[in-house]
Amino acid sequence: MKYSQFNAIIPHENQFALFNSFNQKVILLLPELKELLSAAITEGIDNLKNYHPSFFNYLCQEEFIIENSIDEIEKVRALSLEVDNNESSFILTINPTMNCNFKCWYCYESHIKESKMNLNAIDRVKKLIDKISLNPKIKTFSISFFGGEPLLYFDKSVIPLINYFLEKCQKTDIQPEIGFTSNGYLISPDFIKYFDDKAHKCSLQITLDGSEEDHDEVRFVNKQKGSYSKIVENIKLLVENSFYVSVRINYTDKNIANAYKIINDFIGLSEETKNKYILFDFHRVWQNERESDIDQVLYDTINSFRHAGFKVSQQSPNNVINSCYADKRNSVVVNYNGDIYKCTARDFTKASREGYLNEDGSLVWENNGLEKRMNIKFKNKPCLSCKIMPLCNGGCSQAAIEAGDNDYCVHYGDENEKNKIIKYKIEEILRTQYTQKLADITAGEHSFEKTHMI
Repeated sequence: MKYSQFNAIIPHENQFALFNSFNQKVILLLPELKELLSAAITEGIDNLKNYHPSFFNYLCQEEFIIENSIDEIEKVRALSLEVDNNESSFILTINPTMNCNFKCWYCYESHIKESKMNLNAIDRVKKLIDKISLNPKIKTFSISFFGGEPLLYFDKSVIPLINYFLEKCQKTDIQPEIGFTSNGYLISPDFIKYFDDKAHKCSLQITLDGSEEDHDEVRFVNKQKGSYSKIVENIKLLVENSFYVSVRINYTDKNIANAYKIINDFIGLSEETKNKYILFDFHRVWQNERESDIDQVLYDTINSFRHAGFKVSQQSPNNVINSCYADKRNSVVVNYNGDIYKCTARDFTKASREGYLNEDGSLVWENNGLEKRMNIKFKNKPCLSCKIMPLCNGGCSQAAIEAGDNDYCVHYGDENEKNKIIKYKIEEILRTQYTQKLADITAGEHSFEKTHMI
């Protein structure tokens, strides 16, 4: 028998947590058992059977201790291939324009003022929709709009495509999903009415750059007029009309200290709305160099949102089970001019395009780029020996492509950073189980607690 490569032991309150990043199980250990396990890891894990047979057998049962013949890397690889090559869904992302109504300092996109989809580009996308919807393996079809600001051309470009998309999905009995990545400023009652008339809601990701004062320094209409209050008003309009909104809070060393103030601007939402329609998601602005350790401030801010009744996206990655859209074979980003890409987190230049949308709606991938991307994972040596590989997996295919033949670690090989990810994942698991236990008690049911203290 052997101790799993994907195990980690970290302090948790007055105990220790044993965590496995592949099966994502947690065991809370008293200090005496932690010391016993640590000694067995050093001396040989089979020795644990002699000192504490029931503990050893339990760790085997829960797959913290496994057979020597098991290839753990191959298990992760097989799961990754299954997820990334799923043939039952398709993700189509469209940039109706590369123009935008704001100029945020950190935006990596090249804003092209006159850029918009012409009739030919719209027609080619419709033909692509035809091809996807006629594929009998497709059960779920997601269309999302990016940019640029996609709502700049909502009437001329977006509505014709959504109308066509919904019609085709209905005819082929495919589950449609619609999403927008928007700055939120141009949301209007007409937007709400359009989707109400279609009897189909969409989801949106809308960004705030901190609290009102910080946000308006970054994103403003003019020097006298900010955009925060209008965007917050629009977010509330959306969620109160049963639209799903992920509020992405872009934080820096400077603005995180005041981010808690955002809570007051949403506190009046009903409990149902807070539980069902709005999610807050904190992302560090990657161009902002770390000048100070703000982890505790971020942690406290997130907990403030949770204590106010809001859901907050987890801070721990799950890059194998929930891999990036760009990692999936059945995904494509179509630019306003018909160029195609996989990743939306890079600029949409001719030099970086990965192919183009043909006149008949077929995807033409250049330089064998699609297959290179699909086979780029599991070649990075630091990942192959890492305890959080099933969670991180080297980031995404884009990170692996840009690293080339060089070894890399998205956490710079820092074990403290890896342990933070484990800590957040453990808290996520325990919080989910606690919530479920409360729900079971409320329902008058009895559930078995999956996390054990030994």
